[in-house]
Amino acid sequence: MGMVDSGIHALWKGARAVGRARTVWVREGDNKAIHEVIDHVQPGDIIVINGQGATNRALIGELITEKLRVRGAVGMVIDGAARDVDVLEEMGFGVWARAVSPAGPYKDGPGRINIPVAVGGVVVNPGDIVAADSDGVIVIPAAEAVTSLLAGRAVEADEARRRAAIQATANRIEVTA
Repeated sequence: MGMVDSGIHALWKGARAVGRARTVWVREGDNKAIHEVIDHVQPGDIIVINGQGATNRALIGELITEKLRVRGAVGMVIDGAARDVDVLEEMGFGVWARAVSPAGPYKDGPGRINIPVAVGGVVVNPGDIVAADSDGVIVIPAAEAVTSLLAGRAVEADEARRRAAIQATANRIEVTA
């Protein structure tokens, strides 16, 4: 279903982002490849990082995030740790990660960019659609984007009708009480 494991969560309340996946694979605790991906970022990209699920060293902080944001990135999903959460919130830059750690990363490599990566139990290919908010992260294969959008709109319309019916029932109960 493309739902990333709930251990990867928004680092600040109200974070929301939708964009194309720009993928990165790094060695545990090392962000050399994240620095390399900066030159490849296009407006609307969400950086998706397989950090091996390691939580002992933050892979990103405010400075690398600012570089990515200036290039047009709209968020990051990290199967690993991040830091500088308060500044990320001030910037309005959504980051979903497994943990927060004050320890900084190594910068030795190896790492790879723009390859399929596994994040939170989901395989993410470059260009897949990533949607993230306070509920979590969902990855939609690029080939299924239009179909998923239409199906999502149908669910949204159905839920709006059902909520209206519940409210109408509640209003009738209040009137008769």
